[in-house]
Amino acid sequence: MIEVKKLKNGIPIFIDRMEDIKSFTMGIFIKTGARHETEGEYGISHFIEHMLFKGSKKYSAKELSELIDDNGGSINAYTSKDTTCYYVKMLSSKMDIAFDVFSEMIMNSTFSEENIEKERNVILEEIKMYLDIPEEVVHDENMKFVLSDEYGNSILGTEESLKKIDRDKMLEYFLDRYTPDNMGISIAGNVDSIMEKLESTFGTIPKRKSKNSIVSKFKIKNGENLIKKECNQVHLCLNTLGLKVLDEKKYALAILSNVLGENMSSRLFQKIREERGLAYSIYSYTTSYLEGGLFTIYAGTSKESYREVIELIKKEFQDIKTNSIEEKELERGKNQLKSMLIFGLENSRGKMARMWNSYQLYGKIISIDEIEEMISKISLIDIKELANEIFDESKYSITILGEI
Repeated sequence: MIEVKKLKNGIPIFIDRMEDIKSFTMGIFIKTGARHETEGEYGISHFIEHMLFKGSKKYSAKELSELIDDNGGSINAYTSKDTTCYYVKMLSSKMDIAFDVFSEMIMNSTFSEENIEKERNVILEEIKMYLDIPEEVVHDENMKFVLSDEYGNSILGTEESLKKIDRDKMLEYFLDRYTPDNMGISIAGNVDSIMEKLESTFGTIPKRKSKNSIVSKFKIKNGENLIKKECNQVHLCLNTLGLKVLDEKKYALAILSNVLGENMSSRLFQKIREERGLAYSIYSYTTSYLEGGLFTIYAGTSKESYREVIELIKKEFQDIKTNSIEEKELERGKNQLKSMLIFGLENSRGKMARMWNSYQLYGKIISIDEIEEMISKISLIDIKELANEIFDESKYSITILGEI
């Protein structure tokens, strides 16, 4: 039974008690990410994520890490387009240590000038690392090209933008976004007296109103974006219109993506890789926001073959528009989605993340049974209607990277 509670300062708490295990996972979620950044702030959400590991009033960066590592735990974080998350997994008997470390990080990080400069250089090296991976570059450049305004912001920022972020700007952004009304805490595992611990730590964060920037109207561009880069392959992202994250057709789109390019049985994997040998890597994925979405096919191929690959992708789009998909493909897609849902609930981290994601989107925890029912109802007609909605040449865009 999932418990939904609130601390005295308003932070929502989600607890899924798993009494048959001896550990727990706790995640602290902040509703801020790359899409909330404006001119002069690009990369700041990710920069702050790094800085919270770099020392607090009570512990140095090394001591924060050692407290978790020495006690057999693991700690990490990530920044996305709209969320920053810090999470820890430990034995239930070590819960006090996890709370001590996390409360110090979130409430007492020092943001010293020395550590800011060190971490700026670390992130610049991280950017260089990604720039050496053409597949990473093409996805990033594709988002910048096809999505308008802040939706195309890079999570890491750029060398130029990072150099503009000083301690004052970082603290201002931190105080504006890391507020009780912009946070949530999700915990799954074997936990006792958890509310008392939460109240005595995170419940003491003063109430402040968050200042997330206003998000622009969602729109996608069409056309072709050619990027010349020395590499051994041509990397491409072919896009069309996707769906809003709350669109009732999103599970139909998930099945459509599964059929086209999410596994070894998918149409594009079979026809482009297995039958013709034109690519090693080819797959599909969706990008969804509250305001709109994108559907993308990625392929890594040769200079000689990339135009053929593009035409083969479009041919599959057209075939589904005309004929829908086969019954066995529909059933496979449903089984894949349902399996992923269940697999995600077989560990505490998966349960922790699902509670927050559901609450952030719907304002409540949607049960697995409800989701499975929605998936089961999807028909071949639903897939065909969706294909005719999104597979429209006027909505297509493409980013191509390589020596072309």
